[in-house]
Amino acid sequence: MVTRTWMNRLGKRSFQRDQGGNVAMMWALMGAVLVGLIGITVDFTRAQALRNQMQNAADGAALVAERSSNRPIAERTAAARAFFDAEMGGAAPANVTFNVVQLQTGGHQVSATMPMPLSLARIIRPEDWDIAVEAVAEANASPPIEVALVLDNTGSMANDMNALRSAASQLATDLLSLDGDTVQVALVPFVAQVNIGNGATQMAWMDTTGVAPMNGELLEDRMIGRVARNTTSSSAQFTGSDCSALSTLPYFDNTSTGTNEGYPGPYRVEWRRSGNRCYAFTPSDGINYFTLFNLISNETWKGCVEARPEPFDINDAAPTIGDPRTLFVPFFWLDTGGTAGQGNSNTSSAVNYRNNNNSYIDDTPGDLRYARANNVNAAGAAANANIFTVTMSTDDDNTVTAQQLREARFFNVFKYRGSSASLDASAPDTRGPNRGCPTPIVPLTSNEGVIQTNIAAMRDWMGGGTNQAEGLAWGWRVLSPTAPFTEGEAFNAQRDNVRKVMVLMSDGENTNVGTDAVMATDYSAYNYMGFWRDYASGNALTQLLFGVLHGILPPGIIRRNIDSSNEYVDYVDDRQRALCEAIKDAGIEIYVVRFRNGNEDLMRDCASGDDHFFNANNAAELSQAFDAIGTGIGSLRLTH
Repeated sequence: MVTRTWMNRLGKRSFQRDQGGNVAMMWALMGAVLVGLIGITVDFTRAQALRNQMQNAADGAALVAERSSNRPIAERTAAARAFFDAEMGGAAPANVTFNVVQLQTGGHQVSATMPMPLSLARIIRPEDWDIAVEAVAEANASPPIEVALVLDNTGSMANDMNALRSAASQLATDLLSLDGDTVQVALVPFVAQVNIGNGATQMAWMDTTGVAPMNGELLEDRMIGRVARNTTSSSAQFTGSDCSALSTLPYFDNTSTGTNEGYPGPYRVEWRRSGNRCYAFTPSDGINYFTLFNLISNETWKGCVEARPEPFDINDAAPTIGDPRTLFVPFFWLDTGGTAGQGNSNTSSAVNYRNNNNSYIDDTPGDLRYARANNVNAAGAAANANIFTVTMSTDDDNTVTAQQLREARFFNVFKYRGSSASLDASAPDTRGPNRGCPTPIVPLTSNEGVIQTNIAAMRDWMGGGTNQAEGLAWGWRVLSPTAPFTEGEAFNAQRDNVRKVMVLMSDGENTNVGTDAVMATDYSAYNYMGFWRDYASGNALTQLLFGVLHGILPPGIIRRNIDSSNEYVDYVDDRQRALCEAIKDAGIEIYVVRFRNGNEDLMRDCASGDDHFFNANNAAELSQAFDAIGTGIGSLRLTH
């Protein structure tokens, strides 16, 4: 009994020991499975994150390939792969499989496969997992697309022009690769003015006869000075009782010997003789900047223009001879006085004029020498002897104030006759009547070579400040089907037959610069600030009277009373706001890139929406902004 009981207990314990070993084995197996399951969960989460990253990279790569469709397939593949690798960062191994295929139905397909090494999941399956993604992108260039690139070329862009040229070049390439000749691109470089070109076509839009109200107005109806006998030249033909010797000189067309006889007309002066002096007056109408260009023997008009008077400064009304206000006036930066090219380095204490580098015709501090003996061809006179001296005075004495002398130099039209100006046409800091005039507009074209050549030619230009409004105005005019540029397609009634887009990029606010002693600021498309200060037309009645007096039918033109740089900037900003709304109302989309600086509220409001506005603070962000704009304009879309 005892033995059986002991044996029974022994067997039971043995069984219990055996059962415990099985449970341990089971727990070991279950633990491995559990760890494997946890590893699979961890690796699966990793795989999902990696796949999402790969899909985003593949989507972008497909868009890059589609935008590059005008390049060889090898270059498209390389560009797409570079984008893919950049998006993946260090996550893409060297043995990733990457392919780009151009689809016969249109678009590009990108496929990418890459192995993902497992971690704990290797307990269950030792092989790496292959992660595969695919993306298809297509571009839709229907309806036809017209794009105007309105780009800031002011002096503040000096250190960023390479970045701008690169970004603009890539954008032009992307746009023109979308769908053959259904896409056209125009280029509008701007500073404080815009260069429209100076060919025969452009001349048809210009005021060539001086009838436009803004053409030469600063120089009209002024008493320039008096011409006195030069006592050092006994052979001078002018004796004080006869002004006939002046008829041998350009500008001086009066051949009469009578007293107080006037001969008005373009570039004829009215000579009023008093005592031993003849007084010179410019005509009250008809001064023409083109004539001034023609009188300078070594200079021609480069192609820059002034802004038209209100309301034509912010619309695309076609220029017509019947309404001189609609004609465009040539940009002519007046010579500021002094020794050409030397600023005020030769001034005396009695003559203090602004120190700038746009003095390009000699006039000395002591007096103004309008004529030389070789011009008059006086018998026996020395070749370079001065015949006439001119002072700025309203009486018969010899007192001349510094301000009078500054004005005499500034408003003197006679000094341009037969002049050989001291010019500097090399960007950025030029000298001459074309100072600050940038490279010309390129009208809409599908010729990528033309656009790229002109983008590469863009430079930064000093002088005048920044005028976004004038750039926008000409951006509209190159997209408009009416003159002056007529390459743009006309909208149909529904405005669904063509897509018109403008891209404005600027690194600054609207500004005017300088402290010119006579006209307050540098010259720009909106003229000198002193023009607004001195020529304000005031209220509607004054405007009407001005229009009647100047032969301009009502409503004439408006000149605001602007007395400071701040008021000038506010005026241009207001014109820009109205212009942006008019452009958008005309059915044109506006993308805006604010680069580094600028009036953010003004520029953001100009854009067609928040998705059309970009802030860029460096070259990389500028490139990214243009890249995003290219995607938006081209209507690139992912179809798979």
